[in-house]
Amino acid sequence: MVNPLLSFGVPNLAWDVIAVAITFIAIYILIRINGRLRNREKIPVDISRKVLHTFLGPLFLVCWLLFSGDILSRYFAAAVPLLFAILFVAAGTGVWKNESFVQSVTDGEARGLLFGTFLYCLVLVWCTLSCWYIPVDIVTGQPRYDEFVPTAILVIGPLAGGDGFADIVGRAWGKRKYKIFTEKSREGTLAMFVFSFCFTFVLLGIFFLGMMDGFLQYVAGTGLYPPNFNPANLVLPVLIISLVATLVEACSPRQFDNLLVPAFVFITIWGLQTLWYLGMWGIIPLIINYPWHIWTWIPV
Repeated sequence: MVNPLLSFGVPNLAWDVIAVAITFIAIYILIRINGRLRNREKIPVDISRKVLHTFLGPLFLVCWLLFSGDILSRYFAAAVPLLFAILFVAAGTGVWKNESFVQSVTDGEARGLLFGTFLYCLVLVWCTLSCWYIPVDIVTGQPRYDEFVPTAILVIGPLAGGDGFADIVGRAWGKRKYKIFTEKSREGTLAMFVFSFCFTFVLLGIFFLGMMDGFLQYVAGTGLYPPNFNPANLVLPVLIISLVATLVEACSPRQFDNLLVPAFVFITIWGLQTLWYLGMWGIIPLIINYPWHIWTWIPV
């Protein structure tokens, strides 16, 4: 969380506007590159759609590190997926005609933007507003680096990396099929579990590195250290979350996994938090934070 122009007199809110523009451009470039590769038949249509699904959410999360950390930063960041959600609705309903954009995001059907893709953006908006990774002190307006909240990372890791690679692996190598609501493969389900875990930990590592300067400055100024500030403490919780996400994805009807997976992951996180605070499971680290901390974005 930085404002590199603060020393030049540029306020945090102005920098957050710049961060919004950078984030939007980065995601738009990802969408267009994906579309170009597909149009040139470098990757198949179904694979290109899932490539976008896999990397759009993590790219957006990483862009959180660009924002200043002001108390309003999360609202500026949430504007990006909200804007894309509006674009998807406009394109899906035919209000906005842009065939190249539609081809870059879907399998060719504009109405497909109104379901899974739209829900994906809404999940990103919700995670940004309710699960911002560094709480802001209401009194001082400064980020509390002693309280890292990885909830959004734990939600988006399985949704993006897990679900994305489950489809890619299932289409390419899935031979042992099963069906609950939608036909899936055991190979794809295994990929869901493995990549949910891997993507979540890669994102955690990126965030730990990205916030290190701010954390060290915070410690120097306050002397406060976050308890158990160690990604290794999250191995078991992430394994549990990845397993829950895998089971939910295996049972989800088509187009609804983008909603059901994050919903059940969030419920699982809340359950693990509750167990920790009730003293029933000491291995859950404090850095997951208490359940009501998730709602600190609500104005007081």
